[in-house]
Amino acid sequence: MSRVLNLILAGAVVVLLQWLFFGRLEIWGAYPDVVLLFLIWLAVRHGRVYGAVGGFLVGFALDAIYGLWGIQMFVKTLMGFLVGLVANIRSEVMEKLILRTVEATFVTTLVHNAILVLFVMLQSGTGRGSLVWAICVGGTLYTTFVAFLLSVFRSR
Repeated sequence: MSRVLNLILAGAVVVLLQWLFFGRLEIWGAYPDVVLLFLIWLAVRHGRVYGAVGGFLVGFALDAIYGLWGIQMFVKTLMGFLVGLVANIRSEVMEKLILRTVEATFVTTLVHNAILVLFVMLQSGTGRGSLVWAICVGGTLYTTFVAFLLSVFRSR
C-alpha cells in the first residue's frame, strides 16, 4: 500500500513540476512532457495496469489544469497501457530500450504527441500546421532531449 501511495505522490509532484516549471520552458511553442517520461517509467517498471491507471490519473490532473477535458486522460491512459503491454512482452530488453536510449523515447513521444495533436485538432475543429510542428516535432525533440539529460544524470 505504501508503494502505491508513493507512486501517487510522485505522479502528483511530476504533474505539478510540469505545470509550474516545465510547461513554462517553451521554445517556439514546444515544451517538454516530463509527465509522459514518468508514465513511461511507471509502465515499464510496474506493467500495463499501473501504466493505464497512472496515465488516467495524471491525464485527469492535466485535463483539470489545462481544460482539455478527456484528451490528456485518454492519450496518457492509452500510452501507459501500450508501453506497459510491450514492456511486459520483453521486460528486460524494453526497460533498457525505453529508459536508456534516445530512440525509443523519441518514438514513444512522437506517437503520443501525434495522437494528442489529432484529438486537439478534432476538438477545436482546426487543422493548424503550427500545432503539428510545435507539438509533434518540437515537443517530441524537446522531451527526448530532457529524457537524454535525465538518463545522463541517472547513470552517474
